[in-house]
Amino acid sequence: MNSFDSAFEKVCRLVDDFKENESHYLSPKYNEQQARKDYIDRLFIALGWDVNHTEQRNPYRQEVKVEETQINQRRPDYTFYIEPKFKEPKFFVEAKKPSRNLKDPMFYYQTIRYARFSSTPVAVLTDFEEFHILDCRFKPDINTVLKNPNHLCFNYNDYAVKEKFEKIYFLFAREEVAKNSLGEYSDSLPKLKIKGVQPAALKLQQQTIDEEFLEYLDGVREKLAKAFKKNDLNLTSDELTEATQRTIDRLVFIRFLEDKLIEDDDYVSKLGLSKNSWTDFISICKALNAKYNGIVFKEHFIDSQKFSGPELSGFADICLDFSQRNPNGYNYNLIPIHILGSIYERFLGKVVVATDKRVRIDEKPEVRKAGGVYYTPKYIVDYIVQNTVGKLIENKSPKEISKLRFADIACGSGSFLIGVFETLLEYHNNYYWNHHDDAKADGCLFKEGAPVLSIRQKQNILLNNIYGVDIDHQAVEVTQLSLALKMLEDETLATANEMQVLFHEKILPDLTNNIVCGNSLIGTDILEGKMFQSEEERKLNPMDFEKRFPEIMKSGGFDAIVGNPPWGADFSEIELSYLRKSYADIIVRMIDSFMYFVYKSRTILKKSGFYGMILPDVI
Repeated sequence: MNSFDSAFEKVCRLVDDFKENESHYLSPKYNEQQARKDYIDRLFIALGWDVNHTEQRNPYRQEVKVEETQINQRRPDYTFYIEPKFKEPKFFVEAKKPSRNLKDPMFYYQTIRYARFSSTPVAVLTDFEEFHILDCRFKPDINTVLKNPNHLCFNYNDYAVKEKFEKIYFLFAREEVAKNSLGEYSDSLPKLKIKGVQPAALKLQQQTIDEEFLEYLDGVREKLAKAFKKNDLNLTSDELTEATQRTIDRLVFIRFLEDKLIEDDDYVSKLGLSKNSWTDFISICKALNAKYNGIVFKEHFIDSQKFSGPELSGFADICLDFSQRNPNGYNYNLIPIHILGSIYERFLGKVVVATDKRVRIDEKPEVRKAGGVYYTPKYIVDYIVQNTVGKLIENKSPKEISKLRFADIACGSGSFLIGVFETLLEYHNNYYWNHHDDAKADGCLFKEGAPVLSIRQKQNILLNNIYGVDIDHQAVEVTQLSLALKMLEDETLATANEMQVLFHEKILPDLTNNIVCGNSLIGTDILEGKMFQSEEERKLNPMDFEKRFPEIMKSGGFDAIVGNPPWGADFSEIELSYLRKSYADIIVRMIDSFMYFVYKSRTILKKSGFYGMILPDVI
């Protein structure tokens, strides 16, 4: 019997059983948990998924993640993955009890938003009695969410009709999903057309989640910049850029802690309702700094900013909009860290420009010249990291890996370093699953018999293995923020508090000596015998690897360097003169900035080291 026939036979038995006791199952007394256990779980088991983890015992290699409780309504009931990409959902399933009417705009809205935050194009809403396949490519509008003609609905009686069950099977069976059935299906769907909805409104709905969130953050930045300027006319463009960046970083980080349930207090909602929102915000940040450390809450000039009035005008409204109370707000539990990184990469391409009384947001000149910011797609990051860092750590123990050093010397928002960290975490988790004695000796926690990396172990991986350099101090801040978010991704309130109570330590490591602001190409010897004005020297930001990373350079250099170095960057005459002299071995007719990064990488890499970079096809 082939897979389809086997699945069809099992599902037909479920249909017969449901039909025989339909009145019981459709009564309000029959709850969602029962429906999941009796029917929804078994439906997906018939489709080839290991819902109960009878085969996939390793918790880090399970293709179905089931939300066991109904306490947190901000997480989907089921998330489905395909090995080996256990951080990239293929689709979500939201379950309801059969007595509910699934054609409820709120149910559709909730389910589509789960999928949209993770950029998954299809999701399922089901109570077993019905099975709704939802088109999740567009931002849902509560008023029109039911009108999308691409949504498909099946009654449980349809499961017993081969021609109808085929539609479900060949989309959602495990082997079909592995062959990209859902990607091909979403690609075949037509553009959204809803009768009575204007094209301009539909265009907004068709934005990707990163485009939408970037637009939102840009709006928040502009509101904050105007509020800061209104309260203090002396703030410069650089100070306004810095102030808005740090404020947004803190709000994003706090919302991440709330949605991940690492903090059980709804801080941002309370700020939105407070009459002293800015003062309270600074107090919360100081308290969180004592607990978390990390760059985002470190003391900053905004903490002591003296406004003309007691409060920052409009800040409470910004917080309310940012908070869980906003039904159209963002769920930070579901937005993958790499998508946040892609948003920040483009966010960093703009600055606040201030005149005496006004502010505006402009693209940086180098971004305008390049035609925008280009973020590296995750599949390219993964490919490069797997073929450099992945090869170097293969078959090594955590102790051996702790001696390896990996870097991105033009790290931007940290996309490659997030990829490196993710690879290291995954390797360590799987290693300890297969070596329980080592897991106990190295300080793993044990959850339901499975070893789990402790916060201290994750800190050590960051501090031992991961290094980055960027000339833009805001990029350095965002990279540190992104790595901190990645480190806390699977933590809970209990594990975070345990770190403090048991070890009296802050939760985030100090990455000041790992992720640094400096010029990877120009050393401090450019200053010898020259008197640069401080502003010009600040822009050059010269740096010596031997001074910033002395132990690494004494030991022969980095083990791997990865990244997407700048192409076609502009250099001043002073910089060009220095580069021609210091990189005299580069002899080409048309020189490009990426060549210097390739050359520099070779000079700071161990002889046995790997480097993987994205380079233009000109070579």
